Amino acid sequence: MEALPFGGLCGSAMSAVMAAASQHLLSLAEDGTVLAFLPLEVPLLGRTREEVVGRKLDSLFRANYVRVFDGKDSWNEIVYLEGVDGKPRPFGVRRLPPDLEPFPALVPGAREHLLINELLIYGALEDLHERTLAEHAQELEAVNDKLKRQTHQLRKALEILESRNRQMIKELNLAVELQKSLLPKSYPPTPSAVFTHRYIPLAMVGGDFFALSAMDTDRVGILIADVSGHGVAPAFITAMIRSLFDYLHPRESSPAEVIRRINEEFSKIVNTDHFVTAFYGIFDFEAMACTYCGAGHPPQLIVHSDGSVTRLRSEDPIIGMSEDCEYHDRAETLAGGDLLCFYTDGVQEARNAKDEMFGVQGIEETVIRCRNSDLESVADALITGVIQFMKDPVFEDDITVVLGQVIESL
Repeated sequence: MEALPFGGLCGSAMSAVMAAASQHLLSLAEDGTVLAFLPLEVPLLGRTREEVVGRKLDSLFRANYVRVFDGKDSWNEIVYLEGVDGKPRPFGVRRLPPDLEPFPALVPGAREHLLINELLIYGALEDLHERTLAEHAQELEAVNDKLKRQTHQLRKALEILESRNRQMIKELNLAVELQKSLLPKSYPPTPSAVFTHRYIPLAMVGGDFFALSAMDTDRVGILIADVSGHGVAPAFITAMIRSLFDYLHPRESSPAEVIRRINEEFSKIVNTDHFVTAFYGIFDFEAMACTYCGAGHPPQLIVHSDGSVTRLRSEDPIIGMSEDCEYHDRAETLAGGDLLCFYTDGVQEARNAKDEMFGVQGIEETVIRCRNSDLESVADALITGVIQFMKDPVFEDDITVVLGQVIESL
């Protein structure tokens, strides 16, 4: 079909108006061929009137229509048209019927007329939206890269922490082995007494320790001590105290002098807030007597065969208070069948649901009740009694019990 241009004065006037309004008018035949194109001299998406008229619209522009309003006699739509540059741009489209004046006279045979104007603001908003999306994408990528770096750094930090944790566990195991080496592997081979003990540290290592040393055939030195706090630091202090004790007790016959010199050296060396309670006694089973010194330690017990109890009280200062503290020897007699009970404060300070302590009385009652049993049974009964007394079966402190029994002579 031959293209029919807008003709005459009316067509020229319409062309001028549309050029001023930045609009285009396309008249389409039944098969979609462009019959007319206004304004005459203004290209549409890079295509001139001569390139458009006489060709089908869908062969000229790739279009994607979106219907946005159904008016009384026409449709309002948004269409994305791709020009010669291949970039889609938004246009407003108004479809006008063929019988709308003055079109029948200007473009006879047209199926419809398309009034097209580019949506510059809409396009600018879309460009802004696209730029914003691109900026957000860049920001997200930057955040993602930062998270990747932080994840890598965190992974390296975790590896370092794990390495240090393994080293700490290794060192803690060494401390455990060290503390185990401080505990007696056997008891003094005296024919006049038998011994046993129970040791339950709160942590892997603790601040409780004890030592039993043979002075000669029928004399035994017994030291029991408690370093304040829990964990590795008290464990190493116990090693220091044990080293001092091993050096001093063969050279000093007085328990008070041993405690005094331990306190003197401890106060010089240890600058932390740790302190030590201790009891040291020399038990002479031939003379049936004991000499002892207590440094702030709970009273240790002699449970006699008749059920009576002698408390070996600690009335001297705790170790670590001052370098020049004075300590004193005290004496007590022994008898055949006496049961010797040494313990740390974790036993007496165990608490029940009423916040009452097991106390020295609880220790005495348990040992008195079981005094005619063998020594292992007495030790088990004492630990069991403490656990049954507690509100929770979890110790809050190290637990150390050392028991001895004087063998009655035939």
